[in-house]
Amino acid sequence: MIKRVAIIGIFVVVFVLLLWRAMPTQERSLHGHAMGCEWSLKWRGTAPKSTALEHEVSQVLEQWEQVMSTWRADSDLSRFNQGAPASPELKRVIELAENMSQQSAGAFDPYLLEKVHQAGFAPAGKGLDLSGIGKGFAVDRVAERLRSLGVNDFLFQLAGETIAGDGAWDVAIEAPDPAVRTITKRVKLQNQALATSGNYRQYQRSDQGIVSHIIDPRTGKSVIRPFSSVTVIASDCAHADAWSTALFVLGKEHQEPTLQVIWQE
Repeated sequence: MIKRVAIIGIFVVVFVLLLWRAMPTQERSLHGHAMGCEWSLKWRGTAPKSTALEHEVSQVLEQWEQVMSTWRADSDLSRFNQGAPASPELKRVIELAENMSQQSAGAFDPYLLEKVHQAGFAPAGKGLDLSGIGKGFAVDRVAERLRSLGVNDFLFQLAGETIAGDGAWDVAIEAPDPAVRTITKRVKLQNQALATSGNYRQYQRSDQGIVSHIIDPRTGKSVIRPFSSVTVIASDCAHADAWSTALFVLGKEHQEPTLQVIWQE
């Protein structure tokens, strides 16, 4: 009798475990604003309270905005452009940006602040501009903080920069259309990052065509082409961000075999 009860008990435990594994994991979300754009976080599984998680994400983004912003006169970057030594945090981003400049044979150039200002897309100044890599770098730092808190199955997005954790996440890619937001493609991300660069959100019209906020380092002028975008999927968001900028400069004809690239026109 005791043996039978024990067997029944084991069966019940196994059944409950199987049932629990079969149940869909609840997905939760948070939203906020940083670096001049919206951010969103989705996650599955256990995590700190939403208020604590929101604070952690906001803290990371605020920290790195203070390091990299060209719009804050007291940021590490602004002070560096005025002749002050780079902070350890800023040095870390500069080294990555300069490495990306080498990898892209100069198609990505972080020293174009004056040119971006002349094009009408940045504050006055000369020197370093990290807008082509900064958001992606900050997204990677958020992902690190989430994992340190035990949140491993997540999707975090900051404007066009996205990173996914351990779980598989469906990510939408919109058409390069300034008039409407239309989803044209969807990809699955898992332990990957995605970034999109285009000329359909920040642009000016001219007789030559659509003037982009993205500068071609080879000419010192804005890239001019019809509304278009390039999305790059990579292992981290900083590289995806910088490569999407470089590839938008180089054009659709340039092939980068080590990356997953999606062009839309």
